[in-house]
Amino acid sequence: MSGSTAYEAVGLTAAEFEAACRLLGREPNPLELGLLGAMWSEHCSYKSSKGLLAWLPHEGPAVVAGPGGNAGVVHLAPGSGVDVAFKIESHNHPSYVEPVEGAATGVGGIIRDVVAMGARPVALLDSLRFGRGDAHSALLEDRVVEGVGKYGNAIGIPTVAGEVAYAPVYARNPLVNVMCVGIAPHGRPPVGAGGARPGGLLVLMGQRTGRDGIHGASLLASRDLTREGEDQRPTVQVGDPFTGKLLMEATLALAGAPGVQAVQDLGAAGLTSAVSEVLVQSGAGGELDLDRVPCRERGMTAYEIMLSESQERMLLVIDPGAWERVRETAAHWELEVAVIGSVTTDDRLRIRHQGAVVADLPARVLVTGCPRRQPDPGLAEAVRAAPAVPVPETVPSGGREAALAVLADPDVRDRAAIYTRYDWTIQTNTVQGPDGEAAVLRVKGEREGLALAIAGPGRWCAVDPYAGAMGAVVRAALAVAATGARPLGITDGLNAGNPDRPQVYRQLAALAAGIADAARALGLPVVGGNVSLHNETAGEPIWPTPVIGMVGGHPHPARPRPRTWDRPGWQLVLLNPPAGGPAALGGSVLALQAGSPWDGLPYPRADLERMALTLAALEAPWFGEGLGAVRVVTDGGPLAAVVRMWLQAPETAGAPRLEAGEDVSLWFGEGPGQVVAAVDPEHLAAWGARLEAAGVPWRVIGRVDPGTTVLEAPGRRAWRLERREADRAWRVRPVRSPVEG
Repeated sequence: MSGSTAYEAVGLTAAEFEAACRLLGREPNPLELGLLGAMWSEHCSYKSSKGLLAWLPHEGPAVVAGPGGNAGVVHLAPGSGVDVAFKIESHNHPSYVEPVEGAATGVGGIIRDVVAMGARPVALLDSLRFGRGDAHSALLEDRVVEGVGKYGNAIGIPTVAGEVAYAPVYARNPLVNVMCVGIAPHGRPPVGAGGARPGGLLVLMGQRTGRDGIHGASLLASRDLTREGEDQRPTVQVGDPFTGKLLMEATLALAGAPGVQAVQDLGAAGLTSAVSEVLVQSGAGGELDLDRVPCRERGMTAYEIMLSESQERMLLVIDPGAWERVRETAAHWELEVAVIGSVTTDDRLRIRHQGAVVADLPARVLVTGCPRRQPDPGLAEAVRAAPAVPVPETVPSGGREAALAVLADPDVRDRAAIYTRYDWTIQTNTVQGPDGEAAVLRVKGEREGLALAIAGPGRWCAVDPYAGAMGAVVRAALAVAATGARPLGITDGLNAGNPDRPQVYRQLAALAAGIADAARALGLPVVGGNVSLHNETAGEPIWPTPVIGMVGGHPHPARPRPRTWDRPGWQLVLLNPPAGGPAALGGSVLALQAGSPWDGLPYPRADLERMALTLAALEAPWFGEGLGAVRVVTDGGPLAAVVRMWLQAPETAGAPRLEAGEDVSLWFGEGPGQVVAAVDPEHLAAWGARLEAAGVPWRVIGRVDPGTTVLEAPGRRAWRLERREADRAWRVRPVRSPVEG
């Protein structure tokens, strides 16, 4: 095989191959070339995005561990005995090629990231994207949901919140982003990968190593999908949640125990990534003996063993004196365990197989040696510029027909068809589950609980990535705060197309700048995350899609603020009402449905100073006084938020009567910072005065009338909506594809 063919086969460019030769002082041998291809892949090295991620804020008073580890960690609350570890990961390409196993192993992988920090997982959240209206996308959705539920349900971790959206650009590039949240004792340093010391033993625990997933990082996850999925199925791993449960318990029993120096899960690039990252973070070297690696299949080569992405495996670094305890713990949980190497005093990774040294190179070359793209000076400011788009003079038609069409849109419809396939009450901690914008969980033994949200508005970012990314942060933060909680930190997942295309790289930069600006304005650190690129097929990239995972501490988790009213008589109030006009509809479902010229309007830019004031108001205890219900405005605008409240309330609790029902921008705009609240009329004056004092604009948009099941929108163009009509439009049957097989 020629040199050029060899390096291209593992995903390296000519420039990267030359850089590797310079760093090594020679050409890498075939095994070393495979290791470099995996570790220098976009998926492992972040070579196109690391310079952009440096823009994000990472520090804050609650931060225990920031980016660079398996997961970020924050302290739940002053005086609390609990830290919260959390991270988001993607499994996009594998979920297109093999949707059930791709989604399932994505769940398993992010669980192990949190477990490797010594934290017990207590919640999962998912953010999903599929094509719209075609049979294959429906089949993918059914199978992906099956995969998420298959792993999460079996391992015993509730999927408590999520979101899903649909667009043609995701038909051949579905997005499967999963977030895991875990808890650990406060005061115990997170375990992680950086504590290995010379003389320590490298121990592999869990499943045997097989041939599944080889080149998953370098080829499947780091290239455009230009070939048929059948060709890439061998690069998709197969998960076993029952073994995953045993591995989780064994790892948690050992993490932080005397003599356990470091813990690292085996994910992308398998043993190569796990060992090299431990060594580099610990400032050490290591020797591996692949003859000691328990293999599932006979005759596996060193190349296959090092690059296998077989699931349910964990790397431990231990003192020699701790081996007996590790062996006994593994035996108790019926797991295989083996010493496969040791930590050395130099900086080299030496790999032996069948008695011979088959690779010998500095570990840092694998982890930090990849040439990384640095953003041009001025790029951050350039991507903040608002797009120059003509604003039409008129708005689309509103009223009854528009309301029914928006409620029936796939981006707005009820999600019960998905979340009822997940177990969201297991562990018995869920107080508010997935039928709202954020979930609330108790933490056993603690006064404070958790509030969790996830938001990924690709539609907003399609028309303005910078504004949409700011909106995503605002939406997730307000969703957490609306429950009565205090947001603590962010994990972000950036999904985009091929970064070698200037337009896509600029979109990626705009996402990073938008998240950075909003996070700073709201005082929220980004403590970890993930980047998934090359989400592109046949030259068609996805919309730039940021996914924001938000964790908050809830002072009264047993009493979160209600999502819907329980009786009539409430006044309906909108915080941060739009200025009006067609521009307020930018990025909305109605604008997309209406088509040109409204579907190209940019998403409204957040006034970040006002967003920070709004967040502070929602966090304040007084906000809940006289409050009957609260919802953050998301897809579909304030009308959809009001209808969700109405349809989730008892029929005897009345129906909304809307003011200014003909104001299309008011009811269908999805601009940032909007919140709908149902307020007791007796408290409204004092409540509103506090909002005004806090610098948050508001207006009454309606009331809840008794004795009726009809939504009324009086005015010059009055319209009305029967509850059963709204319910029929909004609710959807269980996710099952019209194509079975």
